[in-house]
Amino acid sequence: MDEIFGWKTYLLVPYYLFVSFLIILIILEHKKPEKAFAYIFLMLLFPILGLILYFLFGFHYQRKVLYTRFRNRRNNFISKLNEKKVRRNRSEQQNVKKLSNLFYNIDRVQFTAKNQVRILKNGEEKFPALLEQLELAKKFIYILYYIIEDDEIGNRIFDILKKKAGEGLVVNVLYDDVGSSIQKRSIEEMKQAGIRIHAYMPVFFSRFAYKANYRNHRKIVVIDGEVGFVGGINIADRYINPNKAGFFWRDTHLMIRGEAVTDLQFLFINDWFYATGIKTEPILDLNFDYLSEETNTAILGSDFGATYQSIMEAYFGIISNANEEILLSTPYFLPTEIILDALKIAAKSGIRIKLLIPRKPDMRTAFYASQSYLMEILQSGVEVFCYTKGMMHAKTMVVDNLYSTVGSTNLDQRSFSLNSEVNAFFIDETMAENLKRQFEEDLKDSYPLLLSSLINRPWYKKALSSLARLFAPIL
Repeated sequence: MDEIFGWKTYLLVPYYLFVSFLIILIILEHKKPEKAFAYIFLMLLFPILGLILYFLFGFHYQRKVLYTRFRNRRNNFISKLNEKKVRRNRSEQQNVKKLSNLFYNIDRVQFTAKNQVRILKNGEEKFPALLEQLELAKKFIYILYYIIEDDEIGNRIFDILKKKAGEGLVVNVLYDDVGSSIQKRSIEEMKQAGIRIHAYMPVFFSRFAYKANYRNHRKIVVIDGEVGFVGGINIADRYINPNKAGFFWRDTHLMIRGEAVTDLQFLFINDWFYATGIKTEPILDLNFDYLSEETNTAILGSDFGATYQSIMEAYFGIISNANEEILLSTPYFLPTEIILDALKIAAKSGIRIKLLIPRKPDMRTAFYASQSYLMEILQSGVEVFCYTKGMMHAKTMVVDNLYSTVGSTNLDQRSFSLNSEVNAFFIDETMAENLKRQFEEDLKDSYPLLLSSLINRPWYKKALSSLARLFAPIL
């Protein structure tokens, strides 16, 4: 008996010393106490599994290495690109100036006026427009997606890309290794056709690492530097309704023609250089005077390598300046404390706020965790609506019938701090009106979430919600 006890002691003492060291390391590494606590709680609740999960997804040696690479590259090639971008003229319209200053001070981002923007509702509008523009490409095609699958729509796009590469166009494709599912055979066929295709931050366990950190969640297409696509729709059959699973997928995407496409081009070049080490000069000598439409547009990207959360700061700035109404749609509502407080304070100030979420998101843990946050905003006067027609995957915001945004950023802590994201922001009444009209149409397929329904939940569901919220910073 003593021998067994001694054997356990020899194992347990080093283990707990090691865990204690890691806890100290976590506290020092994470400036945000809620995220540090989430990892510590995970390790203590699930001793062995917690350690494995932390080393796979949370250990910040990975982030330090990545940030060092990112910083070194941004300090030379990327910083020179940004210098070129700064020389572009900003809009001088009076109602743009305040937000323009905010965006410029966040990340040298500027609003430009010469833009024609088309809202694409769901995959059945997005993909025909994308296929048409790909066919019209004359110089180059840049594609970056979190999810690319070689299913029916994926292969249709691949076929066009192969043809365009054969015509002598530069075709660069970047896909996230965790989110995407492309067969090796398809990748080899594209390479043989002259397409340069690379995985973003390849990982050995990509099939099992659905929520690995520091992923590229952007959806960007740039064609000839003149036409760009950005929004929430990935490349996969399930985004086209009706899909084979019989599940309705509600999402919003954009096609932009004009000056703002240059910023999409910069983001792609940045990510392409980071992933491949290949330098690509942007096409800047483009003239968009032929465009009759003027939509004040800014493209803002966020990155894990940055010391600030640019898109979160933009959201906070717009929410804080709202005067009348805020309309939000998101598949996941796990906000940072800053965004949560901004919404609560705005609602208490008398601003009408409507939040549209799916009745049940595709991740059960996120569903339970979000209920705790929903309790807080409902108590503050925010109206919450649950979309019943299918999966609400759109990431949009409309404020005061003037400001709006569409992009890849979810209202969750992962999008704000761990993933690379991109959103298009607008100061334009027409854009705001069109997005508001879509929002109101979606409300017809939704029901209001009542505070009483959350208060009267069974105790075990409340417990699950509270437990899940502890892990919100790392979901």
